[in-house]
Amino acid sequence: MEKGVSFLMSSLLDELTNDPTSGASGIYIKVLNHIVLGYLKGEDLANLIHEKSGDMVSLNYLAGRLRGVPVFKQKEIAKELQKQVRADSSAAGIQLYKGLANSKNTILCHSNSGSVLRAMEHRKNRIEMICQTHSKPGEEGRESAKLLRGAGFQVKLIADSRISAAIRDGAVPVLGADCVTQTFFVNKIGSASIVEKSLEAGITPIVVVGSEKACTEAAYGDRPNSELFERIPLDKIRLIVGSSTYRMPRDRKRLWRLLEETDKHQWP
Repeated sequence: MEKGVSFLMSSLLDELTNDPTSGASGIYIKVLNHIVLGYLKGEDLANLIHEKSGDMVSLNYLAGRLRGVPVFKQKEIAKELQKQVRADSSAAGIQLYKGLANSKNTILCHSNSGSVLRAMEHRKNRIEMICQTHSKPGEEGRESAKLLRGAGFQVKLIADSRISAAIRDGAVPVLGADCVTQTFFVNKIGSASIVEKSLEAGITPIVVVGSEKACTEAAYGDRPNSELFERIPLDKIRLIVGSSTYRMPRDRKRLWRLLEETDKHQWP
């Protein structure tokens, strides 16, 4: 690839991956869209995406899927992955509907999760109110609240200090994740406290994860490198990965088999 073309693609990827409000899922989808539209292509594409992936498992997964693929097939791979995102979202929506069956139809969201938003869009009749945290320090919750309202949901933007009160009132935490491994998931700081408070209140938190974010602990290593994210134990949560729900720790062996079968996230 010509040096100038590579530089332009690198600059475009910088713009996409440095978006502070989209979240990992949003960035992943934007990169897929740019490949399908032909703005991102070339022999160096997989390496460039890998360089920009940082802690984002989804982008590293995309780099792995593109590595060694002829340039003329890159768009085909991106289209296939777009279909997988849509399939995951629809299936996760069904699982989320089931998971909220015995709730008061009020949920609590933290940060800005594309996986959660897409799953909820398929099951609007189950959700009466969304309590969306400001999600300090980045305040990504403001953007998330805007997107949720635009999708037709009733949204109450709350201070992070009001999380305990929302949970006491019966709000079920529905969180996204930047990664899920055998024993933990990774999400915006504050998520561990939300899980702890909900379990204390006798409410089972729900975590929605795109299949592209499933990763073995060995592959994930000592990440996340960003201090804005944290590891949260999977114990006693309900994990939704596409069409499957894993009630932890009861279904941990089934989850481990999934991760072992799809061990496709290999950072060098």
